[in-house]
Amino acid sequence: VIKAKEQNKPLLVLFQEVPGCSTSSGYGKNVLSHPQIVEAIETLFVPVAIYNNHSGEDERILNSFGEPSWNNPVVRIITPNKKELASRLSGNYTKAGLVKAMITALQNDNKPVPPYLKLLAQELNVNSGRSENAVFAMHCFWVGEGKLANVHGVISSKSGFMEGHEVVELEF
Repeated sequence: VIKAKEQNKPLLVLFQEVPGCSTSSGYGKNVLSHPQIVEAIETLFVPVAIYNNHSGEDERILNSFGEPSWNNPVVRIITPNKKELASRLSGNYTKAGLVKAMITALQNDNKPVPPYLKLLAQELNVNSGRSENAVFAMHCFWVGEGKLANVHGVISSKSGFMEGHEVVELEF
């Protein structure tokens, strides 16, 4: 808490079993090892790990948050005064879930969200099948691609021909 106040950063608190079940270890291997997620946690937040199954200070903090000692990984992003900046992240053991929570927390704390974190969120959403494609006929696909590719939410564009017409294919 002292470090978070000094650095004017929110805390990212991970409640985790150690060594933990396959869900807990998988969260570490699959989510908490992603280089850009690690970068964001280490530079934008003050990271804190609370062991769910240890007595002493960890148990006291676990109890102060009302977290059960048997739960799978839970992430809370809070101010140094324990105000929640994003909803408690539980049951969503994906990279996209954690990145979304980090972005929400930064926005709610009036902190800038780095472009790389926004791009990572888009990439993770695309990789989870949350994108769509559309094809548009144009009088000139170069002009169309130049304009459509800059629309907010467009991930990629490709110009070409379809059935004799100039078209632009968008992924959004």
